[in-house]
Amino acid sequence: FLIILNMTNEKNLKFEVFIKGDLVDLVVLTEEVVKKTNWYKWFNDEETTKNMQKHYFPNTMEMQLNFFKEHIQNNKTKLQLGVVEKKTNIFCGVVSLSNIDYLNQSCEFGVIMGEEIARNIKYFIEAGKLTIKHAFETLNMQRIFSGTINKDIDDLFCRVLGFKHEGIQRKSVYKNGKFIDCYMHAILRSEYDIK
Repeated sequence: FLIILNMTNEKNLKFEVFIKGDLVDLVVLTEEVVKKTNWYKWFNDEETTKNMQKHYFPNTMEMQLNFFKEHIQNNKTKLQLGVVEKKTNIFCGVVSLSNIDYLNQSCEFGVIMGEEIARNIKYFIEAGKLTIKHAFETLNMQRIFSGTINKDIDDLFCRVLGFKHEGIQRKSVYKNGKFIDCYMHAILRSEYDIK
């Protein structure tokens, strides 16, 4: 069973680009973006959230707007940006640096590619590399960490974004009726490849 998400509203949206890429741009999130895109719907889709600690409770536009106001807007410990596919102007994902710790120079990387058009590995790689570059070169981070409940995604982070495996949090996440492992990985500035 496939969920087709309506993307008509966002084609006319004018996004404010924060970081330019070749295939995608990372854009500033606003109330208008929350209201006129499918962002909130991604968390109601079982397929999109199957490898995330999401889909425990329904999400609504009002809840997403509240999250934006309370956790993103004016927050110096979280940088969250939209991912827009350049050819179509489709808002297709979100990347974030959260738990930004300026003393220890570390932060947590997160990403969701919510629209079907974004299921292209090239978009994930470019959005990830742009975000990592910003973390190291602009925010002066020393370490970026992340985790996933899917071993293949853990391997992908290490293979294409330069992260290193750091360990497993055994049976730490309850998902789909069972406790499962969480695979942890991180990248240090000394391991970061500028290319």
